[in-house]
Amino acid sequence: MNLHLAVKNILSKVYKLGIKKSLRYCALKVDLGVTRAGLCNKLHNLFSACDIALKQGLFIVEPEFGWKYKIRFSDIFDLHNFNLVMSKYNNGKCLIVDNSQVSEKDSISLKDLNIKNNLWNYSEKELSKERRTGVIRAESTKFKVLEALKLKPEYENIVKNYVSDGLDVAIQVRTESDWKKYAENKKISDSKESVYVSLDKLVSMVSSVCKPGNAFFTSGENHQEIVNTFSNHKFNVSYFFDPGLEYEINAAINFEICAQADMFIGNSRSSYSNLISLKRAFHLKNDNSFIYNYGDRIHRRVDKGIQPAAYLSISKKTEIINGLCDSWQLQNLG
Repeated sequence: MNLHLAVKNILSKVYKLGIKKSLRYCALKVDLGVTRAGLCNKLHNLFSACDIALKQGLFIVEPEFGWKYKIRFSDIFDLHNFNLVMSKYNNGKCLIVDNSQVSEKDSISLKDLNIKNNLWNYSEKELSKERRTGVIRAESTKFKVLEALKLKPEYENIVKNYVSDGLDVAIQVRTESDWKKYAENKKISDSKESVYVSLDKLVSMVSSVCKPGNAFFTSGENHQEIVNTFSNHKFNVSYFFDPGLEYEINAAINFEICAQADMFIGNSRSSYSNLISLKRAFHLKNDNSFIYNYGDRIHRRVDKGIQPAAYLSISKKTEIINGLCDSWQLQNLG
């Protein structure tokens, strides 16, 4: 069922029950896939929820995040700043409201529609078109949400400690046990593409294009092994991981550090690498993003971070355009 139509059908039922509430008083409860998806997959689901809410005139009940245990959106991000920025696109109104502000009769749930899959498919529908045409519209809701997402002040300060003096390069090291298992089961038709790249091979590739300097890496496991391997190649390497923080708070802090580095090197099959590259290209005006999972060397991305296939990420150029464009322009840009 079309998700917009589904929302309208539910609203219609609400009115038939005699709940005479203006749309501006209805709040959408969303499941971003807590404990079933990584941070950036949840953010793509959030993009979808925000797009639906803006178009339907709904609030969003503050969603939950968390990998090992549930936390709230406001445990990671500055909720006041988020609503302040999003109010520019929402007729001056906030977009996310605390659960305590919404009574059960004023909330709309899409759980019966398997909301996780629908939100993901909603996001993938837009991404599929962007990948096909090589065009991203600057008015896309995902850019508005990325603009509004700011870490809580105490986490912003951590980021500043890593980037204030300049950070030459940041690397996402994807050698965790779960990624290795994923890579073993992922079928790739291009023989030059590698979903999993060993640590030794990755560091060797990085050292071939980067002079030893101030480097940062992000990884979910094996931090000391990674430090030792980079140090052997004369890199002054650092990382951030606080075991006292929920895993996705750590991930969000690392995301911002990587986004603000002069150069970012990631894996095109990782939604984390891809969203970092997208934010760098659009909001930070830094298209200096690269991949390491193709042809045993480092390649510059030309796709703004939207292509998961390694070859397309380095060969199919993507443009971010303002306003409307006709089909002729789309064909020529794609």
